[in-house]
Amino acid sequence: MIKVFVTTTGHQKGLDGNKEKVLHGAEGQYYFRNDKHYIKYDDSSMDEDNVIRTTLKTDGRDFNIFRRGAVDTEMTFSLGKTTRTAYRTPYSMMELEINTKKLVIDMGEAAGKVDLCYDMAVNGDFVGEYELSIKITKAE
Repeated sequence: MIKVFVTTTGHQKGLDGNKEKVLHGAEGQYYFRNDKHYIKYDDSSMDEDNVIRTTLKTDGRDFNIFRRGAVDTEMTFSLGKTTRTAYRTPYSMMELEINTKKLVIDMGEAAGKVDLCYDMAVNGDFVGEYELSIKITKAE
């Protein structure tokens, strides 16, 4: 495994038209196995007491986010497709519907960038448009 730094920048445009920005950085690990890139890191951006183990996976075409801990989900982003997944919290379970409108993946060994834009519905109700940019750099 190679040590990396992961920077995520997200924008959410809700039903009211307001845009919210979220920025997070974390140290993580990169590895390449079975023709797929993997990045693992711990996300404490929502609550420092409830760390979420996050794994990013891509084969260069599709992109997956696996989150375990305070939330539990496996999100798949596939350009031009709508995917569904369960999103579990300690309080409830919701069904997410993700319509990927933009997906640009530029990954190399221990460095790269993923840009995506998607619409999301929760339990069948549209909740907003999301933009997510993930930058991976080799740790010094």
